[in-house]
Amino acid sequence: MSVATSIVRQDTKAGRFYEVIVDAVTYLLPSVTHVLSAIAKPALVFWAANRERTLGIETSADLYVDLFQQLHATTTGGEILSRTAYIATLKRRLGQQKAHQRELETAGNIGSEAHALIEWTLRDMLGQAQGKAPVVSDPARAAFVAFQSWASTVDLQPIFVEQTVYSLNHSYAGTMDLLAKVDGKLTLIDWKTSTRVYNEASLQNIAYQQAMQEMGHPTPERGLIIRLPKTIQDKGFEVIDVPQWEASDLFPVFLAVKKLWDWWHPHQRKSPRKKQST
Repeated sequence: MSVATSIVRQDTKAGRFYEVIVDAVTYLLPSVTHVLSAIAKPALVFWAANRERTLGIETSADLYVDLFQQLHATTTGGEILSRTAYIATLKRRLGQQKAHQRELETAGNIGSEAHALIEWTLRDMLGQAQGKAPVVSDPARAAFVAFQSWASTVDLQPIFVEQTVYSLNHSYAGTMDLLAKVDGKLTLIDWKTSTRVYNEASLQNIAYQQAMQEMGHPTPERGLIIRLPKTIQDKGFEVIDVPQWEASDLFPVFLAVKKLWDWWHPHQRKSPRKKQST
């Protein structure tokens, strides 16, 4: 199979894509995570609604206390806010950003920091690290310590770190976290900094495995998802096995999700095109 001469990641409002150029033909491929966003997550909806409810109650209570104190701090007794003024003040305090968005951003920052330190450590093992190790927050450090605890239980030999893989046959791409020998077995590994691992994580791993095989790389013997903590209190790690893609029925499930994504986003599918000469 021909090798890509250029791979450029594009993070857009619509989602993440990869521009891949093979044999002077440019392909715009959705990322695996973008494709998997087609799977409904009802638990996440309830969680987000609960976070918004909690934020509204707490902010309203804080505003009530502040107004009560202001009202009784004056000798004249002050004035009670009208309903309209109270609602306007409450809206300003709540701000424009949703509570669940703030929480997700915080969790995302912890995950990014932990990933960066893990990546630096693995590249250091391969002699590829540059500069000093990243400075991270305490929660991210806890995730990294959990990674070290797991790594100490296996014979970990990294091969590729943060490698972009793609499938032209099925039109998708993505960046795998790690390909390594784990106790002698060629293994594709994904890190998940979270409180739980959702089922679609296995679909992501399987899609990466198949893409590697299509690109002509050695086919991983198995996959692993390593769940790392995102809080200091959670000091453990969780290991989830993912079978080798050809021995599993998971890849057809991923293709079914991809078909749903194609149907749902027809405007985001683009035909391959010849690269313009410069």
